[in-house]
Amino acid sequence: MDYINFNIEDFLTDESFINYCYELNEADKTHWENIILTQPLLKKKIADARELCLLLSIKISKEEKQDALTKLKASIAAEQLKTKSIQITNIRRLWMPRIAIAATLLVLAIGYGLYRYNAPISGAVLYSQVTNNNYHMVAQTNFSNRKVVVLPDGSTVSLNGSSSLKIANDYNTENRHVLLTGEAFFEVTKDKTRPFVVLTNKTATTALGTSFKVTSYGDARTASVMLSTGKVKVEATQTQSKIADQVLIPGQQVVLAEGNNSFTKSDFDQVEIQNWRNSRLVFTNADFKDIAAKIANTYGVVIKADEKEAGKIMFTGQFNNKKLTDVLDAIGFVNKFTYNHDGSTVKLVF
Repeated sequence: MDYINFNIEDFLTDESFINYCYELNEADKTHWENIILTQPLLKKKIADARELCLLLSIKISKEEKQDALTKLKASIAAEQLKTKSIQITNIRRLWMPRIAIAATLLVLAIGYGLYRYNAPISGAVLYSQVTNNNYHMVAQTNFSNRKVVVLPDGSTVSLNGSSSLKIANDYNTENRHVLLTGEAFFEVTKDKTRPFVVLTNKTATTALGTSFKVTSYGDARTASVMLSTGKVKVEATQTQSKIADQVLIPGQQVVLAEGNNSFTKSDFDQVEIQNWRNSRLVFTNADFKDIAAKIANTYGVVIKADEKEAGKIMFTGQFNNKKLTDVLDAIGFVNKFTYNHDGSTVKLVF
């Protein structure tokens, strides 16, 4: 059969094409795949028609989907039916079945439209829509200082050093979307109608009312989310990725490393978050590796040092709610080093 003059409506009224779209019949599937191969000019038109056919069925229940297919097939059958007892004008024979089909498609489209209207937008899409025109800065911190910010809805953000926080211009009216670079702990005011979404260059974390810590420095190779209370959904914000979303319960965390195709989920000790919030560090005969790890967890910075010199570092002491510079000055005084910092990286100088 020659399909060159088919439009999208013609494809959607062809029973074999519907079977191909929903993979209901192997022969029809093979038939249309062969047409795509042998008639390349039809490839885009077939793809568009198939996309529309599948689009109309997204998130529709199996019963609704089957009912819609039944109606479509009934309309097709009506168009093909020829009766001798009733004389139908050419115009009526041409348009009545198509009106029935159009009505069926309209019902599907309305159902899909209602779903899309009420469904949350993916984190990747939200991140792709961020611009300097629709988000504005509310807080920034330098290398060693922290800042607590209260947002218009009452949510509280504890922003770590070398971090920044932007919010959507329509925050607390149309949405509650924020953009984080760096590290912060969020205590979210409950609002079932407007989920709270934290966007970073790697992750999107969605919550209704909960508390959690997000880490995603711009030059870091990893990003993480640690949940303290409530429940959150974590997505990847890179549109080309196919990384599965994760739902966290209190005491769980996820880490996304650059180049990985999945989140790494694990449990953590809630004391870690309390220590982070209080900037509390305890070192007992700690070596460089232990010191660097605790400073990274607390202040969100990476400590680098010459391997030979780093092997000589040892420190015992405790810090409560101290600036990072105070911590480094104390450890450096004992171990005879100074330091330089560039963004979220600290280089020890001996």
